[in-house]
Amino acid sequence: MSTLTSVGVAAACCLTLASAARPAERQDGDAAVAAFLARLQGHWLGAGTILGQPAEVEMRWAPVLDGAFARLTWVSRIGPASTARRFEGHAYYGLRSPGTGRAVWVDSSGLTRPIVATVARTGDALVASWGTADTERGETTYHLESPDTVVVVDRVLRPDGTWREFGRTRLARAPAPR
Repeated sequence: MSTLTSVGVAAACCLTLASAARPAERQDGDAAVAAFLARLQGHWLGAGTILGQPAEVEMRWAPVLDGAFARLTWVSRIGPASTARRFEGHAYYGLRSPGTGRAVWVDSSGLTRPIVATVARTGDALVASWGTADTERGETTYHLESPDTVVVVDRVLRPDGTWREFGRTRLARAPAPR
């Protein structure tokens, strides 16, 4: 699997809400990020396309470690049901200290990526920028279309400075499993 493919799968399974929001259109501030993360809290199920293939996705956001962090758990099954590849990733966003918009992503392919998140000025999307100069860079955008519907878009920054979308899923809020 190429670096782009493995990172793409990682990002797709991680956080990828990449709308057209550019840095000038984003709100800064820990309070805005923490408030948006609270809106995402819960269990989500949906489907879409990741790396050009159909994908089924499960996403959960929950406070963990006595409320010090918000944890994202992303599980996707990419490809036709009979041959689907399972991918899982977790992100941990700090909630109790400055830097709430900072997180770390780890996934089942062994990748670790830093994340810096901001909220779009419109207040309806969280943009998680991931990677470093030494790794591939990308964005995941979580766009709340309604309190119970979120569209997650993953993009990667190409060497020529343009963005390529590699994942788009629509998820609906689901009852928490018992």
